[in-house]
Amino acid sequence: MTFIPDSISKNELLRIQVNAEADFVPAEETDTEDVDIDDAIEATFIDFLKKHTSPAESKAMALRILSQLGAWHSIIAIQAHKKGEDSCLAWAGDEKLIHMAFSCLEQVDLGEDQECTCGEN
Repeated sequence: MTFIPDSISKNELLRIQVNAEADFVPAEETDTEDVDIDDAIEATFIDFLKKHTSPAESKAMALRILSQLGAWHSIIAIQAHKKGEDSCLAWAGDEKLIHMAFSCLEQVDLGEDQECTCGEN
């Protein structure tokens, strides 16, 4: 099993993501030192739960986050490997741990009324 559905080219996704990183420019009005990440995550989480109340939606969000985190670790591992850095093994190992977490969560049964279509989009 992979983090990326079969209908999406992993190579194309990696190319897009790598190219997008160089273009990223933080908003000028946001001072990252003033942002409390825990507060920002909590506010986002509360907002999500107000709009999406089913366990399947929370599961889908968690799987999406794990997928993104796994893909990011994979990209960093590949880049480190290309540079000949030993850290590539740690990045790849962590990606495998994230993959295991994804697989475990994906197997969580929410019951027939809470069907999760996480991997279908």
